[in-house]
Amino acid sequence: MKEVFFFSLLAFMCGWSITPLIVHLSHKRNCFDWPDGKRKTHERPIPRLGGVSLFLAFLSGFLLLHWSLRLPFSWFFVVGALVFFLTGLLDDFFALSPGLKLVGQIIGGLLLIQSGVLIRFFTLPWDRMFYLGIWGYPLTLLWIVGISNALNLIDGLDGLSGGIGAIASFTLAVIAWQEGRMEPAILAFILFASILGFLYYNFPPARIFLGDGGAIFLGAMLASISVQGATKSAATFTLAVPILILGIPIFDTFFAIVRRKKNGLSILHPDRGHLHHRLLERGYSQREVVVIFYGISTLCGGVAILINSFLVNSTYSLLLFLSFVMLFLGWGKNLRVTELPEGKRPVEKN
Repeated sequence: MKEVFFFSLLAFMCGWSITPLIVHLSHKRNCFDWPDGKRKTHERPIPRLGGVSLFLAFLSGFLLLHWSLRLPFSWFFVVGALVFFLTGLLDDFFALSPGLKLVGQIIGGLLLIQSGVLIRFFTLPWDRMFYLGIWGYPLTLLWIVGISNALNLIDGLDGLSGGIGAIASFTLAVIAWQEGRMEPAILAFILFASILGFLYYNFPPARIFLGDGGAIFLGAMLASISVQGATKSAATFTLAVPILILGIPIFDTFFAIVRRKKNGLSILHPDRGHLHHRLLERGYSQREVVVIFYGISTLCGGVAILINSFLVNSTYSLLLFLSFVMLFLGWGKNLRVTELPEGKRPVEKN
């Protein structure tokens, strides 16, 4: 535990100390996320290379921990994480087409699967276990790519994606620790600390953004850790746990797909109909929206821990999970997230 705390603290200090340098470099190189007066909510240019500091902080903590304690690790995992990060970073600089981004994410996902990140079975209440066999590979790839995109989609306000990622990673660390899965627990704690170091500069009013590089990398890491730590136990309703932990980005992505298909648009077409946009339209400030989302994420994480700890193989876990699904769907209906904003059409991403 001392080693985990030390290397997590090291990752935090790395993220906290590197981020101001990245801000300075962004100003020097004119690497900004420019406001567009439409889909984007910020009113001034903000540096967008925060993903660099997050990636370096996580990588430094991860590698130093493994080398210092001589723990085994797979280079496929490191290279896979790097591919996700570079795919998003290239998109920050060159606005890659959706197809190219998807290719990069698939390559990164396949590398992570090669490292051992694989959903082999689902466990449900009433002692039911479903082994996936060969279907575990495409399902794992879909999960990793889907969550990486979900964290990118939700990254529309200062501190939103980073804060949700921090809460999710801490929750995953606790659950993996409960299950005796030390490696994913350590990864999650290091990721949590790395995000906190960056979040100091990203909380509203933000001095730097995660950018696509940071958001896509963060989503891929959360997806991988959830597979390694939250879906490996045969003693709990594991299908519910990662979905609850990542509830906000998952349901926001689901609403976006429904909204765009309903209105005859490509599911890749950006718009201003996300959950945070709807709350802003109702008069909440950016800080208030972020705090609301933090509260919901914390509640979902607490329920996930409860399911994993006490509601083992029971009907109650299923009912509790379905109750939260219905709450999310009801919240989305109340905010009219399946409708396009009145008088507005989607705009292409810059």
